[in-house]
Amino acid sequence: MSELGRINDLEEQFFLKENLQLKEKYRAMQQLKETKEALAAASGIVDDLVLEKLVALEIRPETITSISLVPLIEIAWADGTVDQKEKEAILSAIGKFGWTKDSVNYELLNQWLTKKPAAALLTAWKHYVEALCHKMADEEVANLKKEIMEHVTVVAEAAGGFLGFGKISAEERSMITQLENTFCK
Repeated sequence: MSELGRINDLEEQFFLKENLQLKEKYRAMQQLKETKEALAAASGIVDDLVLEKLVALEIRPETITSISLVPLIEIAWADGTVDQKEKEAILSAIGKFGWTKDSVNYELLNQWLTKKPAAALLTAWKHYVEALCHKMADEEVANLKKEIMEHVTVVAEAAGGFLGFGKISAEERSMITQLENTFCK
């Protein structure tokens, strides 16, 4: 084989290797994008920094469900009963997640809205969030907290006040404080 032939072979091998690396990078970027979209759909979280951190921590869409649901359930049950308006607010919030009435997540949520879950659920959620907080930057924690607490506030306000607007009960305020204090940064 001539010197020119060997150079061409080397160039082809180099560019083949480069193309394979580029293809792998593209696949990784696509997978990151798809995972972020799935996490956003599962949780209602839209902040890109938070989503990227959750992906980096290998949090899966199936796992994130607990982050999005537990605070909503706890605020709904804070005063001892789940009001129809609270239930509607929660169902409206999860409608953004793309869940259908025949999904497992929807059924689990419906059970939690019918019968108050054990206190261990809130404790597990708190431990989970605290562990996440220690792995996330202050800004990421603040964004996660903001996203979750916005949903919590909507549910808390759903049943209160005149025509269902504006009043949050003392029990709900206490639960809001408890949920907020879980975020350690």
